[in-house]
Amino acid sequence: MRIAELSRASGVSTATIKYYIREGLLPSGLLISSNQARYTEDHVHRLRLIRALLEQGGLTVSRIRSIVAALDDADGTFDPGTMTADGPYAGPLSPLTADPRTVVTVRSLAERRGWNAPVDGPEFAAVVELLDILCELGQERFAARLDDYAEAAERVAAVDEEVLRSCDDSRSRAEGLVVGTVLGDSLLSALRRLARTGRSTPPVPAFVTSGSSGTRS
Repeated sequence: MRIAELSRASGVSTATIKYYIREGLLPSGLLISSNQARYTEDHVHRLRLIRALLEQGGLTVSRIRSIVAALDDADGTFDPGTMTADGPYAGPLSPLTADPRTVVTVRSLAERRGWNAPVDGPEFAAVVELLDILCELGQERFAARLDDYAEAAERVAAVDEEVLRSCDDSRSRAEGLVVGTVLGDSLLSALRRLARTGRSTPPVPAFVTSGSSGTRS
């Protein structure tokens, strides 16, 4: 197909397609003349991937460039943690700002569940930071149910592993891993909201007029 057909098939404008090619996100088409190139269904698929990572995943062009370069490198090592971290949790745990009690809580949780994630890694830091924020907001009730949330997360992680094992080849698994990492949290958030609105039990009032939650001293 020519670029106009690629544009219609993908829903991406020709100007944007050319921009993605210049930025190294999309491979060039096969030249058939000095000013024309042909594109394939692989280009359509790549454009859909780029749009998903940009629009739903919220990643930057530079981060997506690194991701697609890794996907295209058959001999490379693909680490979705470093490729997709694009927010406030991209770095290691800061011992100067984290509450030591929260660090102990999360370390104990990981030990109880047999999780071997490094305590100085971004995943550990994310949990510690979020728990600290919840406690600062007086929402310790959420932190008190940490084991319940961890059990749900472990079930989701197990499903992720089953999905990836069902992929046909290493390239498909790599793409599934990055897409699942980037869009998986958004999917879980949407499902959580759907479950809340769809449950038959009465909704919890948004405002409570009596009583107050305590804060961590």
